[in-house]
Amino acid sequence: MHIEIDAIAKEFGATRALHPVSLSIPEGALVALLGPSGSGKTTLLRLLGGLEFPTSGRVLFDGRDSTGMSVQERRAGFVFQSYALFRHMTVFENIAYGLRARPRALRPNRAEIARRVDRLLALIQLPGIGSRYPSQLSGGQRQRVALARALAIEPRMMLLDEPFGALDAKARKELRQGLRDIHDQTGLTTIFVTHDQEEAMALADLVVVMSMGRIEQIGRPADIRLRPATDFVRRFVEA
Repeated sequence: MHIEIDAIAKEFGATRALHPVSLSIPEGALVALLGPSGSGKTTLLRLLGGLEFPTSGRVLFDGRDSTGMSVQERRAGFVFQSYALFRHMTVFENIAYGLRARPRALRPNRAEIARRVDRLLALIQLPGIGSRYPSQLSGGQRQRVALARALAIEPRMMLLDEPFGALDAKARKELRQGLRDIHDQTGLTTIFVTHDQEEAMALADLVVVMSMGRIEQIGRPADIRLRPATDFVRRFVEA
């Protein structure tokens, strides 16, 4: 999916969380929204996913205006920092949940759901664990399952909000490569939020540096000029 963000802005009462920003995201790109807390990156992600609606501006998906478009119509797969898996459900049931929740006319049959879940478990390199429960998995494995659940609905774009923030350094490194591999295999337009400069530079095709509700830089990792990480924090505190 090609995404065109046209002067989109968001206000919460008297607070302007996002100044008018414009951005073109090519189909199939892996994009990092990089910035400190309060920079507007998560607000922008939520606007793309339909979890919030803009105060002004618009977003185009393959040339179609998304104004008023529901979350379901956007066909976005969401992955958040917390795994948000259903603890009382098995891995299989968690991944299949979005498919089983569809209206009957759109719901795949049981055999197709089983085939899709098995393919996704292979894709996330966790074959054969469908009968386990989230409590039996490591943090990294749970996040892989969250990725598979998002992919099960066959989204047109993937939106990830600090997906590795709750993991230790070793698991983060493994999941970064896992996300890169999954992206390269699926070809989905993927946008992830992070405050980790190293993560953004190592993983993304395109880096969007944000601060105080504005886009400061857009470019390939090699073209981005980053300030020291401490400067991100200092500017946020001063603001």
